[in-house]
Amino acid sequence: MARPSARRITARSARPADVDLPIWRGLTSRRVTRRDVLRGGLAGGAAALAGALGVGSLAGCGAGQAAPVASDAVGTVAWWQRQKLHHTVNFANWPDYIDVLNNAHPTLQHFTQLTGIRVNYSEPISENQPFYNAIRPSLKRKQYTGYDIIVSTNSDPPLSEMMNSGWLIPLDQSMMNNFRAYAGSLVRNPPWDPGNTYTMAWQSGWTAIGYNAAKVTDPGDSVGILFDKRYAGRVGMMSDPYELGSVGLLAIGVNPATSTEADWHRAATLLRKQKSDGIVRGYYNQDYIDNLKSGEILISQAFSGDIFQANLQQQYKDLRLLMPAEGGMFWTDNMCIPAYAQNPKDAMTLMDYFYQPQVEAVVEYYNDYVCPVPDARLVLLHPVGWAAGELAAMRHEVGEPPSYTADSPLVFPSAEYRARSKDYRQFQNAEEQALWVKLFGSIPAS
Repeated sequence: MARPSARRITARSARPADVDLPIWRGLTSRRVTRRDVLRGGLAGGAAALAGALGVGSLAGCGAGQAAPVASDAVGTVAWWQRQKLHHTVNFANWPDYIDVLNNAHPTLQHFTQLTGIRVNYSEPISENQPFYNAIRPSLKRKQYTGYDIIVSTNSDPPLSEMMNSGWLIPLDQSMMNNFRAYAGSLVRNPPWDPGNTYTMAWQSGWTAIGYNAAKVTDPGDSVGILFDKRYAGRVGMMSDPYELGSVGLLAIGVNPATSTEADWHRAATLLRKQKSDGIVRGYYNQDYIDNLKSGEILISQAFSGDIFQANLQQQYKDLRLLMPAEGGMFWTDNMCIPAYAQNPKDAMTLMDYFYQPQVEAVVEYYNDYVCPVPDARLVLLHPVGWAAGELAAMRHEVGEPPSYTADSPLVFPSAEYRARSKDYRQFQNAEEQALWVKLFGSIPAS
């Protein structure tokens, strides 16, 4: 049975209205839409790219890099020791990205009962860049954005920009006890934020390959299926330059995270040949899933959450996700605390609360993304304590039993899936990003 709620579609679908690009990648939720998240750049050079994104020069700055700070500066141990609970927290998230029962959020209600902290939960984030554009003026003026927790995606420019600009508060590591005990290896000490200095994962997912098993009976285990002439005219590719470039690199045997400019040119050559050979039916944003469902295409780059959600409907049981041997691109939506937040200690309390297995089991039963807490699977299989009652109550709305979520490798990855997860390229400066977009963004439009 399909879930009754409007689930978050992978957030890589629409492009920001203030950036005029020929191609702009479509996440979800995320997601499923979690890939509504957008990435991009301008072919006109680094200065144009930085201006279009509304950011300054990123030259010499990697994700998670921060300038030295005084011992009593914001986010230091001394600063955190001075913070007090205010018993309220303002949490901004993507739509349909948290557990829902009877028009309420059980986990947030439970949190308030335990701590006395009231959560003002809102869903203003439909794309990373526009949301960042909305809060950036407040950050520049050193003013409260209205949010104590925001959720931002590791593979899009805003998260790195906020880190590099000092617009995220370093987390209180002493308040991350549940995180230390239960966070999975895929989200602990991530390359985009070494040591989890600024972020704690909310949910994750993959960009891999979706296919129709009724028509493609021998898919193999390689990304090469996207380049197979047997399926000429029936293959879908993503129009987003970051997703397109990443799969091109995987196809030539190169890890996108450690790729060089020479590798980018080789991957672009292969992708142009794929197009000229007539293999590609079209370059899609989120609408690829509609074409895969209709049979217009048989194989496509795909977001893991979309395939999981499609499988909840009997007519789409033949849609499968292939995690190729070369790897699938792993993305994460991250909780973080924007600068000048008024309730940072309350925010830390809520963020760490979500890393309890019982709590995350309830969230995951609704979300079905890659769970940041592996032990939540045991709770879904054998509900205990507070979670048992909530999962039983949610069963009517969700349809499938909790074990359906627990047994999915798209939610609780196998060792093989974890090993095949690849990280996105972390650009060192705006010039690099502009070159990437020039090479791969021009392919769908050519």
